[in-house]
Amino acid sequence: MNYSDLPKHWQRIFELEWISVCEGSKAIAAVIADNAGNILSEGRNQISECNVPNPATAHAEAEAIRNLDVSRFPYPKTYTLYAGLEPCIMCMGTLVMGHIRNVEIAARDDFGGAMKLIELSDFARNKGIKVTWREDELGDMQRAFQTIRELLYNTDEGKKQRMLADFSFYNKLGVDAALQLFDENFFSRTLTDISAETVFNELSARF
Repeated sequence: MNYSDLPKHWQRIFELEWISVCEGSKAIAAVIADNAGNILSEGRNQISECNVPNPATAHAEAEAIRNLDVSRFPYPKTYTLYAGLEPCIMCMGTLVMGHIRNVEIAARDDFGGAMKLIELSDFARNKGIKVTWREDELGDMQRAFQTIRELLYNTDEGKKQRMLADFSFYNKLGVDAALQLFDENFFSRTLTDISAETVFNELSARF
């Protein structure tokens, strides 16, 4: 799987995730696109960035939905939210209330993901939200990007190992590829000098 083979919306997700990694935030991003694949809105995780008034709530999916200009794009029920990682409780609620009815997700998250809660709420279930999972190669790549972030910034060794074990439950291939790339000192240079496409293709070569 090469970066150039991805649809533009998935390319943009990994570009945004790499920006977040370079800023020290979590490698999680989301975009909203129409049926023709045109990107209408985007968001990335910014929880470690000081330019956000309350960074704890600066999650990718919530940001993408908040940034959708419904005066220009007034049919959110027809658009698709593409997410690198399964949305959390806050982001799941935001997509329900934001009239998003189609969601495509790369990696499952049994720890923080909340899409299963839709079925527990009559209100949410009646919205008819369709969820498509892309948890094979895209899921592995998502967890690889997240692993890189933790290897670069997480100084709590116990917490880091628990997180990598969680990432590995569904996507061990991605975690192992990131560990290999890290052991090869690939990230010893300035992060912003490396493109998301390069990171993606280097990881893919190790799958």
